[in-house]
Amino acid sequence: MTQLANVKPSLKDFELRDGIYFPSNYQQLNSTQHKKTWDRIGKTYYGSQKIDQIAETSPIKQDYTLLGGKPGGTWDKFPLNKSVDSILEIGCGYGRAPLHLSKDKNLNCQKYYGIDISEPLLRRLVKVKQEYDFFPGAEFNLICNSAEILPLEDDSIDLVISNCVFMHIPDAQLRNLLTDISRVLKPGGIFVFNHSFHNKACPSHIIHNFIRRLNPFSRNPVYLKQYSAAEIEEMLITAGFKTKCSQFIVEPTTEYAILPETIKGIPLPFAKAINQSLKPSSDALKKTLAYGFSAYSTQLE
Repeated sequence: MTQLANVKPSLKDFELRDGIYFPSNYQQLNSTQHKKTWDRIGKTYYGSQKIDQIAETSPIKQDYTLLGGKPGGTWDKFPLNKSVDSILEIGCGYGRAPLHLSKDKNLNCQKYYGIDISEPLLRRLVKVKQEYDFFPGAEFNLICNSAEILPLEDDSIDLVISNCVFMHIPDAQLRNLLTDISRVLKPGGIFVFNHSFHNKACPSHIIHNFIRRLNPFSRNPVYLKQYSAAEIEEMLITAGFKTKCSQFIVEPTTEYAILPETIKGIPLPFAKAINQSLKPSSDALKKTLAYGFSAYSTQLE
């Protein structure tokens, strides 16, 4: 907390190239295994590569959802025709979530900040913006960096969004990031972390964890971190979110699983059908079987 409070990061310390801000230590960041992993993933991330070969006659020109489908979950609850001054997206990728919010929910903003460690994904986001002009007229600030300390001023952001990102971040770094998100969020601001935390009680994850431990020499470096609803709430409170938006919700997703659908990349027969057939009736069972959790400000409702 003290270290973060003493740091005053700013985009003035970054270099703007090709519409993307790069930190002064980018060469050092590029040499890390974490960055190499996400750059490699970013080159083939589902939907994102389609924008590279887009033709004038492509159906994608008329229907952006052909890039990667519509994101669901908490985004279905997002209100129509909302306008804010500033949006910060953590792990923005190629722009799937903001594209949906702009086109389908008519969300408008004056300034959009998107941060992602994958340069290939950010370069595709530039193309997606050119192709579909989501958040028309907004000032765009794309930042290629590891998300932990944000180069933004205190109390400067109205809306913080993130989609399926936090489970890829180590616990200590995630706690630092949440503290810094709370720092830049305006008092009374809104946050939406859709399907951002995986559920440690989910039987599918428990089985996957057991199999993973059998071979300690072949572990996925971006393996999904897992939490309980109580742990997520504690992290958000410790990070200071109660001081910025007094009420928020941590709720299980509506995707449930008792079996992993793949093991070491090999599909498990019937697992997908079994998981899709699950319809837990009680809140306790939903919290047990849910694949993950979302967290968001109650102002969203």
